[in-house]
Amino acid sequence: METLILNSLEIRNFRAFHDLKIEHLGRVNLLVGKNNVGKTSLLEALQLYASRASTPTFIWEIMRTRHEVKQPFVNVRDMLVALKYLFYGRNDIKPGLQPIQIGPINSPQEMLSIAIDWSITETRDGTLHTRLLEPREDYTADNLAPRFTIQAAGATLSYPIDPSLRQGILRLNSNEIPCVLTPAHGLSGHRLIELWDGIALTKFEADVLAALRLIAPGLVNLNFISTPLSGGERIPIVKIKDSDEPLPLYSLGDGMLRALGISLALVNAKDGILLIDEFENGLYYSVQPDLWRLIFQVARRLNVQVFATTHSWDCIKAFQQAAQENAQEEGIVIRLSLKKGAVNVTLFDEEELGIATREQIEVR
Repeated sequence: METLILNSLEIRNFRAFHDLKIEHLGRVNLLVGKNNVGKTSLLEALQLYASRASTPTFIWEIMRTRHEVKQPFVNVRDMLVALKYLFYGRNDIKPGLQPIQIGPINSPQEMLSIAIDWSITETRDGTLHTRLLEPREDYTADNLAPRFTIQAAGATLSYPIDPSLRQGILRLNSNEIPCVLTPAHGLSGHRLIELWDGIALTKFEADVLAALRLIAPGLVNLNFISTPLSGGERIPIVKIKDSDEPLPLYSLGDGMLRALGISLALVNAKDGILLIDEFENGLYYSVQPDLWRLIFQVARRLNVQVFATTHSWDCIKAFQQAAQENAQEEGIVIRLSLKKGAVNVTLFDEEELGIATREQIEVR
């Protein structure tokens, strides 16, 4: 069995998490809990960890997805106002703010740290000098400038928080981990094409077709082509057994589109992390056990660690069925709950989850 990318997880000072610890993770992990408890935030933290926050783009993109920012920024103040939503407590960004830290428990060398430091410009002997503000040093707002300081895998990158900075040019050489997210609303047409082109004419096509055949057993093949009706854009077209003409995959329902997105994301996440927000969206309950089985099998073969969220009891039962049948790769249900304002974690392994589903014990 391949070593997991993360066998545990700690998240400090990120969004709703002051200091969240998940002591044990499996190959396939299902996050459950009520609305606004932090399931999507946990996926975001994993995205940041995998990317090593190696360019400013990763940080701003996560916030843009939640409509927390509108770029381009006009000034530094607007950027700092936006950034406070990324940090626990949503306090104003100022010197002394604790950094975001994400990574395995008790492994400081593997932690990702995202800090906002401040540089101070001074005049000495008639020359301007810039240095970092020391902890607990007195300061005035007039001569301070904020900076991101990113630490990951033994490397450090520091760059100004400045609307004039070209956000994509700086990069931390930090061994990024492949990571693919399937959002709750599904993948865009452009992203589907990008993922398909990454595996077209390879053995991984078979895994994608297997996922689609769970819903349409007569499916023969899939391709992305442009048609007169698509306005020149490439769209997924499928050939169905005993059908004279290829059909747009979109015409076969939301379930086919969801299965396509999840399976494409899975095979493109080889040796990395797959994130699925609201797994059950668009999927009929009877299809979910077989899709989970496929995910367990392919994740093991391609060394992918999977994290998904759900609100659905049907999804939890389907996950439990697949997990019990794939005992060689651990499936864990992670329940997040709020207690006295803090996010608590409860873990269910295959055996405990089996008892919960048989006895109708609520784990959501």
